[in-house]
Amino acid sequence: MIWYTVELDDKPGSLGRLANALAERGINISAIVGVAEDTDGALMLATSNAEGTRAAFASLNLAFEEHDADGNLSLGDDPRVSQGLTDRGMGLGS
Repeated sequence: MIWYTVELDDKPGSLGRLANALAERGINISAIVGVAEDTDGALMLATSNAEGTRAAFASLNLAFEEHDADGNLSLGDDPRVSQGLTDRGMGLGS
């Protein structure tokens, strides 16, 4: 499984556009976690189709980072996600 970290615009519909771009390609979001802080935020997700996900992101001109789950990825590896979850009482623990 590959995890993707993306930053979405702080505008209504940004997440919907991402979801629609994936849905148009028949791609399922298999895991997701996100944190919003004021106008900054991070979204981490895993999908059913890596190549199609990259194409969907490209169609939206959306910058992203890939994380290979076999490389011992922890959701806490992205400090924005980790801190945002901690701030909301949902820390990932050690």
